[in-house]
Amino acid sequence: MPKPNIVLSAPKYSWLRVVLFFISFIFVMSGVGRLAGNTFQMVSLFTAAGFVLVWLFRRFLDGQSFESLGWKWKGYETHGIAGLLVAVSLLGIGTILLVALGQLTWLDYQFSMADFFLSLFMMLLVGFYEELVFRGYFLGNLLHSMKPAIALPVSAAIFAVLHGANPNTSWLALINVFLAGLLLGINYIFTRNLWFGIALHVAWNFIQGPVLGYEVSGMELPSVLVQNLGDNNLLTGGSFGFEGSLLNLILILVATTALALVYYRMEKKNETLPFP
Repeated sequence: MPKPNIVLSAPKYSWLRVVLFFISFIFVMSGVGRLAGNTFQMVSLFTAAGFVLVWLFRRFLDGQSFESLGWKWKGYETHGIAGLLVAVSLLGIGTILLVALGQLTWLDYQFSMADFFLSLFMMLLVGFYEELVFRGYFLGNLLHSMKPAIALPVSAAIFAVLHGANPNTSWLALINVFLAGLLLGINYIFTRNLWFGIALHVAWNFIQGPVLGYEVSGMELPSVLVQNLGDNNLLTGGSFGFEGSLLNLILILVATTALALVYYRMEKKNETLPFP
C-alpha cells in the first residue's frame, strides 16, 4: 500500500493538512450538492463523501488510522449519555421558556412512521459525518500544531463558516453555531473521543426538528408536533430554528462554561490540563 507523505504527516504541518482538507472539502461538497435531488439524497451523499475524504486524508497525508480519530466506544458510554442529556436539557429548557413567554404554542400533532424514522436516519448521518469532519479531523489535526485554547475556537469558526450557506442564516445563528462548536469541541480536547459530540449532535437535531417542530439549521423537516411560533425572531430563532435564537445563545454559553469548568477541575487534579 502507498505510504503517507512523510513531510505532510509531520505533526508540525497538521495546520497545512487542515488547509488542504478545507479546500478539498469545499470543492467536493459543492460538486456532490449538485447531484442531490432531495434532502435525503443530499445528506446521504454528503455523509459518504465526508467519510471517504477523511479516510483518504487520514491514510495518505496524516499517516494514521481512521480509528484513531476517536471511535472507541468501550469506556466512553457515559460520554454518549452525557451528550444526549445535554441536548435534551438545552432544548427542554429553551422550549419551556418560549412557551412561558408566549412565543410558542403547538397547533396539532401528527405521526408518520416513515417520516419519523427517515428523519432519525438523516439526523444520525448528519451527526456522525459532521463530528467526524469538524471535531475528528479539523480539531484533531489543529491540536497537533496549536495550543488547545487556539485550536478550539479555530475549529469552531470553521464549523460556523461552513454553516453560513444554510438557508435563513443570520449573524446570531452563526454565532450560536460557533458556540456549539466550542461546546462540542471541549469534550474532544480532553478525551480525543467523538461519542459525546455525536450523541449531542444527533439528539439536538432530531429533537429540535422531527420531534418539536423547529427548523434544523434552516432546514424544514416533517415533525410530530406542529408549531406556531411568535413574531419575536430574536427569541425563537425564526426560520433558522431554535439554534438561531438569543435564548439558545445564553443556554449554550452556560453549558459550555459548565463543561469547561468540569473538565478543568478534573484535569487540574491529575495535573494533565491541556490548556496553557
